Amino acid sequence: MRNSLITHMKRLVLFVILLLAAGCSGEQTPSPTPTPASTARLVPTFTPTPIAADVGSESETASTRVASSTPSPEPRIPLQLSTPTPEPPIVQAGGVETDPPEVPLATTANTSTSGGETDPLELGRRFIRYGDYDAARTALNQVITDVSADGARRAEALYDLGRAYLGEARYGEALAALDQLDALLASATVDPGQFRQKEHFLRGEALLGMGRYSDAITAYWRFLEAYPWMNEAVQPRIARAYLALRDIGSADAAFRRAAEAAGDRVARVRILEALAQAHLDSGQPAQAAAVYDEILSIAENAGYRTQIFYRAGQALAAAGDLPGAIERWRAATAEAPENYNAYLALVELVNRNVAFDLYLRGYIDLKAEAYLPAINAYRAYLESVDPTDMRAGRALHELGQSYLGVRNFSEALAAFERVIAEYPDCACFGQAWLDKAAAQAGLGDTAGARRTYRTFARDFPNDPLAPEALWQSGRRALAEGNHVEAAVDLLALADGFPASERAPQALYTLGFGAFALSLYDQAVEVFTRLQRNYPEYRWDAVGYWLGRSQAAAGQAEAARATWQAVVDRAPDIYFGILSHYALKGIPMTDAAMLTRIREVTGPVSRVPGDDGSQAFAERWLANWLGLPVEQVGVLPAAIADDPDLAKGRLLLELDQREDALIALERVYQRHRDSTATLYPLSLEFARLGAYRLSILSAARLLQFSPAGLVESAPAFLQRLSYPRPFAELIEREARAHNLDPLLYYSLIRQESLFEEGARSTAAAQGLAQIIPDTGQWIAQRVGHPEYTNDIIYRPVINLRFGAYYLDWARSYLGGNLVSALVGYNAGPGNADTWRKRYGPDDALFVEQLTFAEPRLYIQLILSNLYHYTRLYG
Repeated sequence: MRNSLITHMKRLVLFVILLLAAGCSGEQTPSPTPTPASTARLVPTFTPTPIAADVGSESETASTRVASSTPSPEPRIPLQLSTPTPEPPIVQAGGVETDPPEVPLATTANTSTSGGETDPLELGRRFIRYGDYDAARTALNQVITDVSADGARRAEALYDLGRAYLGEARYGEALAALDQLDALLASATVDPGQFRQKEHFLRGEALLGMGRYSDAITAYWRFLEAYPWMNEAVQPRIARAYLALRDIGSADAAFRRAAEAAGDRVARVRILEALAQAHLDSGQPAQAAAVYDEILSIAENAGYRTQIFYRAGQALAAAGDLPGAIERWRAATAEAPENYNAYLALVELVNRNVAFDLYLRGYIDLKAEAYLPAINAYRAYLESVDPTDMRAGRALHELGQSYLGVRNFSEALAAFERVIAEYPDCACFGQAWLDKAAAQAGLGDTAGARRTYRTFARDFPNDPLAPEALWQSGRRALAEGNHVEAAVDLLALADGFPASERAPQALYTLGFGAFALSLYDQAVEVFTRLQRNYPEYRWDAVGYWLGRSQAAAGQAEAARATWQAVVDRAPDIYFGILSHYALKGIPMTDAAMLTRIREVTGPVSRVPGDDGSQAFAERWLANWLGLPVEQVGVLPAAIADDPDLAKGRLLLELDQREDALIALERVYQRHRDSTATLYPLSLEFARLGAYRLSILSAARLLQFSPAGLVESAPAFLQRLSYPRPFAELIEREARAHNLDPLLYYSLIRQESLFEEGARSTAAAQGLAQIIPDTGQWIAQRVGHPEYTNDIIYRPVINLRFGAYYLDWARSYLGGNLVSALVGYNAGPGNADTWRKRYGPDDALFVEQLTFAEPRLYIQLILSNLYHYTRLYG
């Protein structure tokens, strides 16, 4: 009995020590953060265009990991953080008539090869891709004025010159170049590049930009005569021209031709939304409402449908059809009551004194955080029904939550106590206990709040929220500095609810906290228990920190064995790399995890006989896939004949990247689960310069392959997953800012997957994901007075600004690149605060970051750097 008590007390003391090290694991008591302000931060994204994903289409969500080792190639979208900096405000950072033929690519879409190019025509094309239009025109004019150049070569140069002028909205000069092209082609007997047909689209763009709308319409129709399967992309432009001419009837017809030709439901509703807005702008709300009803007939996503129901109601109200409007608004509230558009619809109904279910009214208000109206609705509902009403318990609980929202903790507490006493069978029962504790804490009775949590967990251990109650109780105790009570709660959680997802989290927090406070024997004990009882819970992190604990406790051989197990399983992920550093005795300070990466990288390829060639990779694929080697790299007919592939190719050639990527994304989504198509898809996407899709295809191929590890696949395939686009620009800017080019590749891959058109919901843009205010600030710093946000997508600008900002963050943060990367992602002010709090050990620093996003960001960039260094270092 006495020994048992002593053991329990030892564990209690250990947990107390742990809890003194607050903020050591994924979910914890938040640490104070700087006051929000304009932030230096960049947000990664992998969606090149807003494709109305909320219509109900599935986005790319499947894992692209290779066994356990390969980081997902899809960048994560981070928390929206903010922090002050000592600098001025910085904000980081007719339908398809025929099957489309394959479009000859007269110009090279993939022009991002680095250096060494001397042909002025190819230089001009590459400079257009970079967004360096002055340099492009200079190079192209060399061809145009070269008396020895043949007609075909001069035609290519004039076509591209028109593109270069259009890139800077210099429409008159673009038309002049196209006129020269027409004059040259008038005497030509052949036109292998189809410039005679394609220039009509460029001409239409220039004329539209100049306000010559009728001429633009004519030009677009002449383009469609050659490419009738391009209605989806071209008819909306014709519609815009008709709208500018105030011809809504012709615009309607054009939009409908585009919708009819749309490649999928998402594209169709996007076009129909534009049509509805056109009718609204033209003073035709009834017609707009009819279009919204068309959208509702095909849309599937509940949240999106709620938005369209609300808009339809607004349109019908504007048209004077109040009964129809009320019907649509009611439909919005029923479709997805949690959606904010349901609240907007409810407001319209209430303002018109339309009778409405009081409970649902309260619920919609609560979800919209309109707490006072929610309180009124719930109270009216409870007064109108018998207490035995099936929704009474929920209404009373949600009334209490509404009081919490307005910080009326006394009324909230009374409501929750009634729920607990009167409605024990309510599905809200467990949450009512947790909310009661929150109300007590709001009243200042933190001891009572902890008693409530513990009483609930003790008396109702089978409730799914019982372990959460102990977790919350421990967090509250810790926040108050009451470490003994926190230890009691969290020990009870780990021991009493071992099946809870909170149990291994508690053990991890305990182990890491003990290590951080130099209690190495105890850390070894806890991490060993965690590894034994929860072998897949953060296995890589547990292994690394267990090894460090063992080493610090004097168990050198055990530590080496632990680290080696992590390296053997996944040498290329963050903790695998750190474990390899530990085996070599390299301390994790001064950004050594980044600067000494060459000391721990594996071989370029583990495949015997791999010479890095494409031929070797294709023989390896043929053996795995059971295909003749000559077929491995050939696009199957199902892809080669895919209308969207033809659209994407042509749109890229016409510099309509956003529309092109929408079409190419559909190709990828249709064929992403076919192992035999992923390799030729990756090759084709890379050839087109659609690097995000090429990387996704290659990474997914490796996921399906027998390789297991990335480096166990042929080097040629690895390089498809870790390519070096825009090499000339990336390496130039990296060196200009004293950065390792391979690190800059690693950052860009994480930020945008090398998609120059990438943009995030937080307005981060381009390859390096620069937010507008960041661009303005950097432009002032580097002397770019003509800068406007319109040019931030140009790789030549974006990559320069990204490298400048990382270099600046490094200088501001004491020269440490790990701190700089954290600052790039989460703001330099946050990075500075965290570094001062957690000290010089980079591994400890990263592990204790208050937010998960910058931690993941560092982990993925380090993994990227491992591969780039292996493959190119």
